[in-house]
Amino acid sequence: MGVGRALLFGSLAAIPGMILAVIGWAISGAQDDWSDKNWIFCYLPFFGCIAAGFFAGLRSEGVGYEEG
Repeated sequence: MGVGRALLFGSLAAIPGMILAVIGWAISGAQDDWSDKNWIFCYLPFFGCIAAGFFAGLRSEGVGYEEG
């Protein structure tokens, strides 16, 4: 269940990743010519959100929650 949930969370996290990538592209000046620094504004938010969603899905249930 952990890997399936991780894949689901990762794929769902692509939606806010796309939105953040477009916002980053617009903030950077919406350049038509591609340069090496554009990967910071476009690829990093997109794949960062997917990785965060994947790792959040891998966490076992109850990790990080203390009952008291």
